[in-house]
Amino acid sequence: MTSQAENAKIRRLAALESARRAKETLISIRKKQNRKKKLAESKNRNHKRFMLGSLIEMAGILEIDEDTLLGGLMALAKTLNDPAKSATTALWKQHGAAMLVQHEATRLKK
Repeated sequence: MTSQAENAKIRRLAALESARRAKETLISIRKKQNRKKKLAESKNRNHKRFMLGSLIEMAGILEIDEDTLLGGLMALAKTLNDPAKSATTALWKQHGAAMLVQHEATRLKK
């Protein structure tokens, strides 16, 4: 016959083992969630890059050399960050929106 102290010790060890397994399960679940989150972020980033490539193609500058393209994009970024050039960027936005509407209409006709 086992004493109450021995029973309590056995229950304590069982509880510790159960807690250890639960902790391992939790760690595993969190790792899996982090992997899924990173994969989703990667897919979103890749999709955005693909879409930007499509815009470059629509603008007709797909064949431009990388140095010129990067320089142009840097000038664009500088213009976008200058509040005094808001009229210019508003005009760009209008032209871009019109081009996207036209492109979408052409795409849907096919």
